Amino acid sequence: MAGEGANAAASSFGSLTAASRGGRSVDAIEKFRERRPASKIVKRGLHLLSARWLPSLVALVFTACRGESVQWSEIRQAAGAPPWPRTSVHGMLVPAPDACVASVRAARVGQKIVAAWWTARRDSSGVLNVAWSPDGGSSWTAPVVADSTDHSVRGCGRPPPAISADSTSGYVHVAYYAETKSGRGVFFAHSMDNGKTFHSPVPIVFGDDPAFVSVSSDGDRVAVAYEDPNSAQPAIGVAVSTTMGHIFHTSETISSEAERARQPSVVVHGDTVRVWWSDHAADPRISATRPAYREGIFQN
Repeated sequence: MAGEGANAAASSFGSLTAASRGGRSVDAIEKFRERRPASKIVKRGLHLLSARWLPSLVALVFTACRGESVQWSEIRQAAGAPPWPRTSVHGMLVPAPDACVASVRAARVGQKIVAAWWTARRDSSGVLNVAWSPDGGSSWTAPVVADSTDHSVRGCGRPPPAISADSTSGYVHVAYYAETKSGRGVFFAHSMDNGKTFHSPVPIVFGDDPAFVSVSSDGDRVAVAYEDPNSAQPAIGVAVSTTMGHIFHTSETISSEAERARQPSVVVHGDTVRVWWSDHAADPRISATRPAYREGIFQN
């Protein structure tokens, strides 16, 4: 993490890292935040998230990085965008009797399938589960809980999670929108043992609006693309990691202000991260969309 004297603070959903950069204290950052709108404050190398609904110092969550982690190309739209990737397993999958079927998302890893999905508790909060199928979805291993901290009342009416797995490293990555006691937003969790156990989830970005997400990995590199839960104009953000998801170095908006960008899909291959999304018509009476695309190169 960039910045000297970084301070680690624990929370109920995992470790949130609070850092000071260039000698700027938390008090100074708080004063700076008060002079800006209560959304995101981004200064080169520093991604500061302001969460209005957090009652204490946890309201300041930010991720620091050393310079630019990804060098992005220009946005390509419609005919200029490459074909949309098939990053998930298609078809109806029911990995557990109590699964919210519409939330099931799966990835193919060799001859196996790994899936993530939500189940709804009696109080309509959610539990995120992961399981493997060795035979294309006919049978499944016992579900493993990836995150049980959601306290919403959405039942099965919530955005689906995203999942990616690496057969070489044994890592399984999940990204999703959840509403926890510590705040609402996009979260990330991963397993280092082929989905047998999951580390505590960490926040990618806090925000009130439910968001669709996508996650992809290749070796040490991981990328999470998400609908910005803070933006009044629909926008796509991307957070990247070069440490298998242990630390996310940067998070930034990659769609343009002129777009109404939704439903991202991300693919990481080697040192390249590729992101697709749908640019929706501004007129709600028109259902037309066009594909948009941008790619970036990891700089470290």
